[in-house]
Amino acid sequence: MVSLKELRRKAAERLAQCQNDSPAADTDFILMSMGFSKTDILLGEKTADHKTQEAFWNAVERLECGEPVQYIAGGCEFMSLWFGVNHSTLIPRSDTEILVEEVIKLCKDKQHINIFEIGSGSGCIAISLAYYLPQAKVISADISEDALAVAAQNSKRLGVSDRVTFIRHDITKGFPKLSEIPDVVVSNPPYIPKGDIAKLDKKVKDFEPLSALDGGDDGLDFYRLISDAAEVKACGCIAFEVGIGQAQAVAGMLSARWKDVHIKKDLSGIERVVTARK
Repeated sequence: MVSLKELRRKAAERLAQCQNDSPAADTDFILMSMGFSKTDILLGEKTADHKTQEAFWNAVERLECGEPVQYIAGGCEFMSLWFGVNHSTLIPRSDTEILVEEVIKLCKDKQHINIFEIGSGSGCIAISLAYYLPQAKVISADISEDALAVAAQNSKRLGVSDRVTFIRHDITKGFPKLSEIPDVVVSNPPYIPKGDIAKLDKKVKDFEPLSALDGGDDGLDFYRLISDAAEVKACGCIAFEVGIGQAQAVAGMLSARWKDVHIKKDLSGIERVVTARK
């Protein structure tokens, strides 16, 4: 039997040697995913049996290879909700919470709201919107069957599967035929320029799905497609998450067909979300 204090110390030392940028935080994340509480970890007095130690060191080995801790733990928090993830989905990021929060602001006073999302991934956007907007019904589309399976599991576990529908669709083939024109179209599409993907951090380029990253030569392919083809009800709106330096270009695209174009900065002061009305 080994104490958690000793496990943490040894793991942090090993991870520091392989240039892991957050050895202590990643170690604690793994321990919490294995069922230990924050108090257990801080006190460090609890012990781990042989089976627990084996699982822990297997996780540390994966961290040493650069694999994101969220994939190893099988999930992460987003909008104060826990989402399961695997290598078929992007890891939900705090930047995307700005997008969800903006859509909630746009919709919170409406009695009924129909939302169409493009790019389900783990389902974090669609599910969070349904969770915090009980008057909303959401349809979310993705090309990946594996990602859709993860999203459906998350939807069921978080209790919104009756109001969230996931469909398989390739948005490059055009918009799907929906039973009702949505009030809102929302998307965090692939936006990394093709030539920049090889320069991304190892955790991203080697482990996250390429199809959810590649936004074409300039990173803007999906914004052009969606802003041109999206249909919403009268006074409806569209909302995008954008990459660094892309907000003005996306706002310009939207201004051709949409009005009241607005850019929202994230907590770091980066222009992160672009919204507009029909």
